[in-house]
Amino acid sequence: MADRCFSLALMVLAVALGAAAWQLDVPFQYEPVGPKAIPLILAVLLFATALWLVIRPDTIKQAYGRDMLLRHGLVVLLLLAYAWSFEPLGFVLSTLLVGSVFARLFGAGWQRALLYSAALGGVGYVLLSLVLELNVPVGAVFGG
Repeated sequence: MADRCFSLALMVLAVALGAAAWQLDVPFQYEPVGPKAIPLILAVLLFATALWLVIRPDTIKQAYGRDMLLRHGLVVLLLLAYAWSFEPLGFVLSTLLVGSVFARLFGAGWQRALLYSAALGGVGYVLLSLVLELNVPVGAVFGG
């Protein structure tokens, strides 16, 4: 039941995000896809995954104890660190660092976590920068 309540709240959040993104309108186009594309895609993905959680909730019932609370707190701190490190470290390095810790939280070993997050940062940079031609921060560390 908690999964369904949480997913319904996420669906409301997705609709609010989509409505806010739909109202974005800038007088000039500084990127090929415009400022609406990424928030709209995120809103659709959030709504779809929340809908999936309503239809098929988790069958494994975990007790929400101290360990789970610490993990969720660490996830929030990691997301804040990722947002903070984006400008000074750049997309690739901040994704490598934060992605490695996230992968460790989900049970990957250090080698696999580093390999996964390096691939995520590299492929993500190529897709965002070269394919979609978006401005992705290189980082002040690298002179960007």
